[in-house]
Amino acid sequence: MTPDLNEPHGNTGNRNNARDPEGAENMTSKILFFCYPEEKSAWVRAAKPEKLSAWIRRQLNQATGRPERPDPEEWRQIRK
Repeated sequence: MTPDLNEPHGNTGNRNNARDPEGAENMTSKILFFCYPEEKSAWVRAAKPEKLSAWIRRQLNQATGRPERPDPEEWRQIRK
């Protein structure tokens, strides 16, 4: 029996993943890098109770002396 393609599929997905994190409306760039499992485990423990991505972003911003929630115009001036 072939499925009727006009009917809804019924898969609604994970609703928790449907939203971006709060305040992430302008965050469209991604960084991907490889690390050792031991490094990631140490970072996850250090980040608690914060999420790892928020902790990494805060650490990188502190290292560059940038504010936690930068003004996009200020960052555009730096890139020029």
